[in-house]
Amino acid sequence: MASERRKGRGGKQHSCASREHTGPPVSCHQVLPEALPPGENVETTHHVHLEPAPRVVAAARAFVSEHAPDLSDDARDALLLLTSELVTNAVIHARTPLEVGITVSSGSVLVAVHDLDLSRPAQQPYSEREGGWGLGLVHALAADSALSRHPQGGKTAWFRLDRFPADPTPRGGDR
Repeated sequence: MASERRKGRGGKQHSCASREHTGPPVSCHQVLPEALPPGENVETTHHVHLEPAPRVVAAARAFVSEHAPDLSDDARDALLLLTSELVTNAVIHARTPLEVGITVSSGSVLVAVHDLDLSRPAQQPYSEREGGWGLGLVHALAADSALSRHPQGGKTAWFRLDRFPADPTPRGGDR
């Protein structure tokens, strides 16, 4: 595994780990400014480059778990589940090299998945369909989430979880 050190936002170390990436380069994106609440300080940020293969979903979960801060069991489960959802979407729909990043700030954990596909997911789940529920799950469990398009370089889907949640009720409604 090759590794390169760079300064990230807030002067903290930023590591770029290249695992299983042999295709066209994926840009090493920094933290999306709109993704963190104002005033939060970035503590660490790490990302890994992956090929679009089903086996990388488990690798992405392991990478995020390795770099995640101490979290409650429920928050850790949500972190890994939502990471799986975003990486699975990138693998199935984008089919391009991807980058998975985790940023830990003073109050949040942010996971971003960048791919080189410019299309937006347009899936609408319905009762007869087995899939298409992932982004709704992300929206329901995350403190915030969005998809940002980069006209010259694909898109980034991201979610943010609070490290110290005051209210355990998901955004999508009651549990």
